[in-house]
Amino acid sequence: MKLVKTSLLIVLIWAGATACGGIKDLEFVRIADVTLGQMGFTKSTVKMNIAYYNPNGFALKMKDAAFDIFIDDAKVGHSMQDTLLYIPARDTFYFPVKIDLNMANLMKNAANILANKEVTLKAMGNCKVGKSGVFVPFPIKVESKQKFDLF
Repeated sequence: MKLVKTSLLIVLIWAGATACGGIKDLEFVRIADVTLGQMGFTKSTVKMNIAYYNPNGFALKMKDAAFDIFIDDAKVGHSMQDTLLYIPARDTFYFPVKIDLNMANLMKNAANILANKEVTLKAMGNCKVGKSGVFVPFPIKVESKQKFDLF
């Protein structure tokens, strides 16, 4: 009886590991709907939707996303999302994000940002992605060149 339970446990662990191992990376599409939230001298907020495409033939769910925001390699903000997000199969979806900006870091790099016509935006962190109640850690690594032209 104990051998049967152990064998069943090994089969379940193997099935779970192989099912999760086939998840393809989500593909960054674009940043949309950027709005300014609370503005302050030390901290400000920005809200936006980030569009991704799910190339997998199955739906996923994402939770517990935490990542840092960089402009030209200078850390300027942080975001934490604790809501469960449904990701449809082979479709584009929007990930709502609220970013807390560190105004001191942003101001330290303002001259460099304003001097360039194009800036590199990066988001780096982690989230949990899964299906059927099984979630695995998944890295968040997004990099995008954005035109920045005030004049």
